[in-house]
Amino acid sequence: MLNRLDDYNPLSQNSINALDRTRGYYIYRVLLGLACLLSVFSIILQYGFVIPPAMTSSLIGLNILTVILFFSLTIFRIVKTYKIESPFRHAALEIILIAFLIMELIVVKLAFPESKQVIHHLIPVYLISLQVYFMFALGKRMFKAGKQLYLLSFSPAATVAISFIVLIMVGTLALLLPQSTHGTLTPNISLIDALFTSTSAVCVTGLTTVNTAYDFSRLGQGIILFLIQLGAFGIMIFVGLFAFSFGSGSSLRSRLVLQDILVREGGQHVASLMRVMLITTLILEGAGAVLLIPGFYEVSGVLGESCFDSIFHSVSAFCNAGFSTFPTSLELFSNSPLVIITISILIVCGGIGFGVVYEIGQWIRKRFIQKKLAVRLSLHAIIVIQTSALLIVVGMAAVLIGGDWSMRSGLDVFLSSLFQSITTRTAGFNSIPLLSIAPWCLIMMMIWMLIGGAPGGTAGGIKVSTVALLFHTARSLLKGRKQVEIRHRTITQDAIMMAFVICGLAISYIAVATIVLVWAEPDKLIFRLLFEVISAFGTVGLSLGVTPELSSIGKIIIIITMYVGRVGPLTVFLGMMRTRDEANYEYPTGSIIIS
Repeated sequence: MLNRLDDYNPLSQNSINALDRTRGYYIYRVLLGLACLLSVFSIILQYGFVIPPAMTSSLIGLNILTVILFFSLTIFRIVKTYKIESPFRHAALEIILIAFLIMELIVVKLAFPESKQVIHHLIPVYLISLQVYFMFALGKRMFKAGKQLYLLSFSPAATVAISFIVLIMVGTLALLLPQSTHGTLTPNISLIDALFTSTSAVCVTGLTTVNTAYDFSRLGQGIILFLIQLGAFGIMIFVGLFAFSFGSGSSLRSRLVLQDILVREGGQHVASLMRVMLITTLILEGAGAVLLIPGFYEVSGVLGESCFDSIFHSVSAFCNAGFSTFPTSLELFSNSPLVIITISILIVCGGIGFGVVYEIGQWIRKRFIQKKLAVRLSLHAIIVIQTSALLIVVGMAAVLIGGDWSMRSGLDVFLSSLFQSITTRTAGFNSIPLLSIAPWCLIMMMIWMLIGGAPGGTAGGIKVSTVALLFHTARSLLKGRKQVEIRHRTITQDAIMMAFVICGLAISYIAVATIVLVWAEPDKLIFRLLFEVISAFGTVGLSLGVTPELSSIGKIIIIITMYVGRVGPLTVFLGMMRTRDEANYEYPTGSIIIS
């Protein structure tokens, strides 16, 4: 006897009344799909548009139909698909919602005067609960369907690339809702600006052609926040998380795909690492939001606004996105140690990579709790930490020398230069006007943006580990050594070749994109256009003010650059290849004179 409808197999012969169960199964699926579509349509209509009074009755009727479908589906599940003696075991949430509905109807029918006002406020809450329920049901089925992507013939690179495109398209449609941009029946931004903003959010870049603070409503900013969070982890990792959460297991190919996406060495268990990612994100973003509330409250003076801004900036900082709900980014808070230090810590934690965060947590646990003195960090973690620290210190010194500090002094100068050094490589916030920085320092900032953060994190760029490997390779060649050694470890030739390929592809793409952008924008300075291209490729988001002035062709070039920079030029290239061309033969050795 079937205990769950979702586990029903139409081909099973164990049931006596298989035909009736098949019909009931498809009726349930059709009704559930209809309820989900009605719920999505109701949410879009209710929150995406300004509803004219003439359509209010239609919206009420739509909500009533949703309630009827929910009631019918719940009764069907209890009677037809579960053991009648244990309905709470499988449909507890649905029964609770139905109980609240019956209670509301009884109170309305009896017309208790003292309860009418309470019911007036509870009915919208109940409808929202139903909409969330159906959205979750739809999302659950979409995640289950998305898990099947692992079983397709697509390579991991192609799957990631396609997933980002789908998310960008959905985000574009959501930002085109009139209520997202203070509109009534039509949006207040163009299609190209909505596509640009969606791409920038999904690719955690931060470049915008419109002002996030003024042009987007709280709904639009919330959509941007959601896109940032999804884009930071990668849509495929979210699919994997839900696949594990739903308890249905995961195939070996699924685990290998996730392993490839997370870029971890040493066979790190995928499920454990994803749990660390989720828990770490919730803890750090939550703690950051709480710490930011007092600093933002001093400016806005409104607790609700300060809470939203704190959550937005905490997520944006940890995801290295660079989006801000303030018109001048964080320039208003350059003299606030609480805001600057909190944002800086979030940026660093998000940029060093989840694998490194996991190793540091394991190292602390074993070293200080289990008292194991022999435990050490991996070579990858050490390289990432050392290189990141060096880049932060050198970048801070450069900003201190090249910045205009005529109107600032003391702690303000120290915090602003430190913050600008941290945010330049990954996040894209700015605490000082970029046009006030010396040109030579801006060139150095372009190099820092190209380097980016660490693999497996939320930052972009060619990654600090790639730069470190290139440096040690050059040093070994200059010393005449045949092998590259780092901290008494020999680096494989595959890793060295991959580092050169990634660096070469990145520089080549930036060169081509800059040439095309200069052709499309002949009235703009080449230096500023190059800065925008590198910022987009490194998914940083710093701008010299050129991006909002770009033509449609220029915006499309930056959109493509943000996408390639986030997914990675190597991933895009491999995604276009169906199979690898591995030769089973070897030609005689040849020689080419280099210098």
